[in-house]
Amino acid sequence: MKKGKFYWCSLMRYLWTVLNSFRYSCKTQPFGFQTVATVLRYTSLRTVTQRYLKSLTPVFTCLTIFILLFLLTACGRKLDPNLDDYLQPEPVASLTLSATYDKILISWSYPEKEKTKIESFLIERESKGEKKTLGYYNKETTSLEDKDFTFGETYRYRIFAIRPKGIYSKPTEATITPQKLPEVENITYKINPEGVMLSWDAQNSLTYNVYRINQKGERVKIGSTDKKFFLDELLYGSISSYKENSQSEIPYVITTSKSYESAYLESKGIETKVSIESFIPTKPKEVFWSVNEQGVYISWKETKERWIKGYRIYRKTADEKSYELVGETMIPLFFDAKYNITNIKSPVYYKITSEAPLKESEAVEIKVEVHDG
Repeated sequence: MKKGKFYWCSLMRYLWTVLNSFRYSCKTQPFGFQTVATVLRYTSLRTVTQRYLKSLTPVFTCLTIFILLFLLTACGRKLDPNLDDYLQPEPVASLTLSATYDKILISWSYPEKEKTKIESFLIERESKGEKKTLGYYNKETTSLEDKDFTFGETYRYRIFAIRPKGIYSKPTEATITPQKLPEVENITYKINPEGVMLSWDAQNSLTYNVYRINQKGERVKIGSTDKKFFLDELLYGSISSYKENSQSEIPYVITTSKSYESAYLESKGIETKVSIESFIPTKPKEVFWSVNEQGVYISWKETKERWIKGYRIYRKTADEKSYELVGETMIPLFFDAKYNITNIKSPVYYKITSEAPLKESEAVEIKVEVHDG
């Protein structure tokens, strides 16, 4: 009788231990036998269970197992048999740092297939032995600006990926020492048929970045070079957009930069402005004309400037004092149907110009006339 009472007391103590262990571990959906085995495998209950079952008779052993399975099944919940939530996540793939005159840009990437398994990123900064938490950021964030820095000091950044259960990845680290790079000097420009040729003086062997400032005042990078000149190839639309925004100049900024390991440094830059009035095209050349029953055909050699809109054609007769605009064309060809070989009784004069965003070129003039016989 005493031995049976001992078994019952042991059984109650054991079940109390089991229930306390599973109390916070249940998930939604029915509990399965495989879950029981998994839990016993990964918790200290495995040892407790083995010791307890060895002390029981076969009858009480079967009874214990039956009651345990009944209680766990009745819970109506299950532990996640996939333990990914409790495994350490993959670290951030790459961490790059870029320092300019007003900020340090922290950029990173994370494998897309692993992104569904994490919840956020933690970013820390260390300088002079002091650590600072910059914050937690959602898993879709890929960059951060740090504007609290001092030139010449070294900063080490660490980033962790975090699972929903609070499990942290190994840190990914990168170091940068912001520096004031020397600026370029004596910026000049020259308009050529392709666009704007910028040139400058510099004493160091650095990389030079060229930005064009758009109509909203934003820097738009148009290229980099290790030479001390850069050609900005422009078309008519790019230039005329500034004119349409009531701007008479195109602003440029040239910066210096250098890269090492996972860090990038860039200076503030020097600004220069190019007047839109500087874009003056050459006049058309090698003009040829012919006249027949249909009208007057005029052609000429295409001008070499890529940034012109096209050509304008003006006309006047011998009785008229001033020219009148009679046509515009994007190709070096014009047809005038008003005059033909039968109705030209006196000379007809034509003037052709190349059209730039603000100015026209010098005009080339021709005289069309028909001689009797």
